[in-house]
Amino acid sequence: MSWILRANLRRRKARLGLTVGGIAIGVATLFALLSFSSGIATALERELDSLGAHIIVLPVGCPYSLTLALMQGADTIEYIDEVSLAQFGAVDNVEIAAPAVVGRAKVNGALTPIYGTTLETAALKQWTLTSFDGAVVGSKAAADLGLSVGDEVTVSLYAPVTTRVIEILPTTGGRDDTFVFLPLADAQRVLALQGKVSAVLVRAADVSRVADTRAVLGHLPGVQAVPPSEVFDTLVGILATVRQTMILIAGIAIAVGVFTTMNTMMMSVQERRRDIGLLRAVGATRSEVFSLFLVESVTVSAIGGLVGLAAGYVATLLLPRASGLGLEMSPEYSFAFVGICLGVAIAVGAMSALYPAMTAARLQPIRALREL
Repeated sequence: MSWILRANLRRRKARLGLTVGGIAIGVATLFALLSFSSGIATALERELDSLGAHIIVLPVGCPYSLTLALMQGADTIEYIDEVSLAQFGAVDNVEIAAPAVVGRAKVNGALTPIYGTTLETAALKQWTLTSFDGAVVGSKAAADLGLSVGDEVTVSLYAPVTTRVIEILPTTGGRDDTFVFLPLADAQRVLALQGKVSAVLVRAADVSRVADTRAVLGHLPGVQAVPPSEVFDTLVGILATVRQTMILIAGIAIAVGVFTTMNTMMMSVQERRRDIGLLRAVGATRSEVFSLFLVESVTVSAIGGLVGLAAGYVATLLLPRASGLGLEMSPEYSFAFVGICLGVAIAVGAMSALYPAMTAARLQPIRALREL
């Protein structure tokens, strides 16, 4: 009966287009949501890993917003007194305690995130520096500013600092690519934050004792100690809540597709009563009539699913790459996402066809033939 299916689809092109479009919208929304959610989680994990720390010591405040500000190079109103740095390094099991101060300043006239730190950060981030007496520039910042090793740069906001580029970092795909790293004292001068740091990145000598080290650091006055994994879990939990809301919206779009497809199939049954009567009269069984409408609905939905996947993929390429957390990210694609979206589309077709197909299968051939 495949020729009957093809003939019916060709005969009702406008209705087919509207039905396919309704399903495609829901599938495209779902695919884009899954791709972006996965991309955001990966970007967040990458950024936290790039810190190179087992523990992040922060000023008192919201640890999650402060950690995000550190990763983004954003200004905050909470800081740690630099005089406290000696205490952190003296804590048992602390191998490295690298201070960091972040903010935005003009680098050769262009507003750029800057990151003030010490040579200890080179060990955390696995740089090859042996001295830190100039600017270390991320790959994207270097490209945007037209910088190369040896070039002179002027960094200014509240006070100017002129130095030379001593290193261009390889591309990481993360926020480090956008930073200009400066010696701590120079960044503090530019940002008017003398004697203050945004955070201290701590690496433990013995990873198995990180929890104890965190407890000791967290009891020091005016600070809090947070493992990057805890920040990751909390922020991913927040993202999961947002994702659930978006999935609900996608579900509404898919539900609309279910009712649209069901309405289309019911209209198809009513319009083809005589065709059904003829099929039954020449020997078609109820199960064959049922299968005919079920296959037609699933086929239409599968087409809608494929169109939706293509539309969702294009949408992920065109939509902005900055997440709600201020992180640059790229959508991630997976065969699992394709399978989920196609499965949803086929399920829509199957559910939408059940009642219309049963109605068609129950149609009495004699009553249908009377309409000839």
